[in-house]
Amino acid sequence: MTATAVPARTMRAAPTTRRSGGVVAMVALTLRTGWKPYVIWVIGIVLGYLGTVAAIDSTYTTPDQLASYGAAVGSKAMSAINGTPYGATNLGGIAANEFAFLAAVAFPLMATHLIARATRGPEESGLLELVRSRSVARWAPAVAAVILAVVAFVLVGVGMWGTLLGYGVDTADSALYASSLVGLGVVWTGIALCAAQWVRRTGRVYTISLLLLGVAYGTRAVGDVRDNGWKWLSPLAWQQETRPFDTDPRAWPLVLAFGVGIVLIGVGLRAAATRDLGSGLMASRPGPDRAGLVAGSVLGRAVVEHRSSITGWTLGGLAVALVFGPLVRDVGAAVAGNPQLGEALGGTGAGAEATDVYLSLTITLLVLMAGGFVIGAVGRLRAAEQGGRLETTLSQPIGRSSWLGAHIAVIAAGLLIVTVLPVLVFGLLVAHQLSDSTQIGHTLTAGLEYLPSIGVLGGFALLLFGWYPRLQSLAWLLLGYTTAIAFLGGILDLPDAVLRVSPMYSVGNVPLEPVSTTGVAVLAVIAVALVAAAMAGFRRRDVPS
Repeated sequence: MTATAVPARTMRAAPTTRRSGGVVAMVALTLRTGWKPYVIWVIGIVLGYLGTVAAIDSTYTTPDQLASYGAAVGSKAMSAINGTPYGATNLGGIAANEFAFLAAVAFPLMATHLIARATRGPEESGLLELVRSRSVARWAPAVAAVILAVVAFVLVGVGMWGTLLGYGVDTADSALYASSLVGLGVVWTGIALCAAQWVRRTGRVYTISLLLLGVAYGTRAVGDVRDNGWKWLSPLAWQQETRPFDTDPRAWPLVLAFGVGIVLIGVGLRAAATRDLGSGLMASRPGPDRAGLVAGSVLGRAVVEHRSSITGWTLGGLAVALVFGPLVRDVGAAVAGNPQLGEALGGTGAGAEATDVYLSLTITLLVLMAGGFVIGAVGRLRAAEQGGRLETTLSQPIGRSSWLGAHIAVIAAGLLIVTVLPVLVFGLLVAHQLSDSTQIGHTLTAGLEYLPSIGVLGGFALLLFGWYPRLQSLAWLLLGYTTAIAFLGGILDLPDAVLRVSPMYSVGNVPLEPVSTTGVAVLAVIAVALVAAAMAGFRRRDVPS
């Protein structure tokens, strides 16, 4: 009699799910419950590229100006930063070179985020176990995640292709460029999917991805500077070697990118179909029988929760410092020889200021990476709530303020580590290259002066967590806006009020310009106020909500 009690509607749905393996159902479920990150990534990258193209089109208006840009960025030192500037004497080539660094970071991070949140995240929270209790194949969630990620990259590619067409760039060249970026996204989708099968924790997926991104960036930089085969070990080089806007565009690197991506996706899907649910291919180290004095405390648990993220972002920042530091002399000379390039980077490029232009650019990058750490760390708090771990914790004699305060303290300490260590290493390398020990303090001070602005980013993320946790992804949108203003604000004709939405803008372009002490003080007050408001909201709202 029990079997006859099953609703007919449920019994009819099961065969359909079995025929598709549950892929269609998983795609629909993911879009219904988590469509916002896809929209934010697609729109954010396309708008960022549109702003880049528009700024370049308004800055380099004559053939002579275009040619001067190509001559300025043609040095090996400049190639280490953005890659070999193929075709950087026309609008498409200059835009590709200017957007190269952002693309090299944004596309891998987009792939990692979309794959991790759709595979390892639900598995870690227990949602995937519930889903697979129905007629859903083991591999269906991973296949659905890959499909949605690839579709998102295709939409980004179409948006960038349309942007170039709107500015009169050749159709075939634009299509090749967009396809090369989609290929990079497919490769990193495969990398992220394999990482999600290798480790058990979502945070470690990001750590692996960031480490591999650092290796890929380093090998590409070494290969471009030394003009050897090292760059072919990097997917970042495969994208650039299509040379879409040069005199000899090449489509065959697309075969390499898509081929490797498909193989990696296949390996990841095979692992997802064969491994045990909740496990990883890399065996987890058994923990102690009981928590120690530190790990048993609220603060100790917060340290355990965030230490992998702190390690990953710090190593990523150190990789950037190690690549950029030795180039300060050559890049400074290139900026000094091209006033327009110096102006695009925020200065005049004259005299000693040329070095500060490069220092400002690199420090800004390192500080933005610290901002990514802070927002990601706050996102872990939301993940703990969604996964049910926060309810379990608060069921113990632990107050909400104590729990959130401990995590804020660890995140703040992590911010200092993620910022200070890479900036200090960069300053040491700059001092060595220029034989000027004062550069150590000069560089470190500039990095520290940006901390209140990152505090505002973190405070905004905490405010969303405390009051509107469902809008947590807006914090990443603010970071994306801050990044766009930091790199393109100098050449975009935007009102001052629009620029000041970026917290970093109020600090000033240090060390190129004197720091705004008033701006730093105001930002510090705002950061403290945001944290206090977040604490108040968290004490009042429902958990989970």
